[in-house]
Amino acid sequence: VYIIGGHTLESNIRSPNIYKIKVDLPLGSPDITCTVLQSHLSVSSAIVTHTCPDEFLIVGGYESDSQKRMICNKISLSNDNINIQEVETPDWTGDIKQSKTWFGADMGHGAVLFGIPGDNKNHNSDSSFYFYVLNLGGEEDLMQSCSQG
Repeated sequence: VYIIGGHTLESNIRSPNIYKIKVDLPLGSPDITCTVLQSHLSVSSAIVTHTCPDEFLIVGGYESDSQKRMICNKISLSNDNINIQEVETPDWTGDIKQSKTWFGADMGHGAVLFGIPGDNKNHNSDSSFYFYVLNLGGEEDLMQSCSQG
């Protein structure tokens, strides 16, 4: 199990550490080891999507409370190694770039659903959101607006 990122509330720091937790289940009691790996990735609230058996993509998240993370990273796992590379970022829409908040979820196979708040000037209960699908699992990156509601 790998744990990446996180957020310390007291100091508003996102740790660049990766925690690797390994559990061996021999006869008798389990053996648990934790290894701290250094990385350049400092993020919280990101979306992770699985693209193939040993490859994942990290999309979105926050670098700080007021700074969205606009880059994407590919994580490749092999035996005892973890390789993190920055990949080409999508052509974010102006709405996504300007929005202070965003949220989303993994849709599987390299696709991510993003939502951003609509017009914040209208403070009624029928506030709208804009939704986008980012597909990084195919040969060609695709960002499309999927609905507004």
